[in-house]
Amino acid sequence: MPEKEYRVFGLNPDKISALYGAILIIFAVLVSLVSQSKSFTSYIPAMLGLPILVFAVISINYPAKQRLLMHLNVVLGLIIFLGGLSVLGSLTNGTLLTSSFWADLSKLFMSISGALYLIICIRSFIFNRKLKKNLQGD
Repeated sequence: MPEKEYRVFGLNPDKISALYGAILIIFAVLVSLVSQSKSFTSYIPAMLGLPILVFAVISINYPAKQRLLMHLNVVLGLIIFLGGLSVLGSLTNGTLLTSSFWADLSKLFMSISGALYLIICIRSFIFNRKLKKNLQGD
């Protein structure tokens, strides 16, 4: 019997999004506390994670809005990924994780987690498109 919903580690994309949003928030708070940062920018992952979490919770509770909200989450995931790529400047300068360890770590986390999140979302969209096509063909 074919799957009717895309899942990763037993979680559907809505739940993955909620988990990812929460992880971004927790990560930002922990990095800000540990690094004793007084900079507002250390909370950027949380500022991007909060709408992902909110959209995911709304999507779980209002499945009719799922398509729109998950597309918005993908846009946020792309912003996270692209924003994290600014770590490449530190990499090319040879100062990665040395001169501004916590900022570089945060950017690295955002680029890697953003890429993984995008992959999951895109694979989910492809899965749903194929499922819809198969259902129409039956």
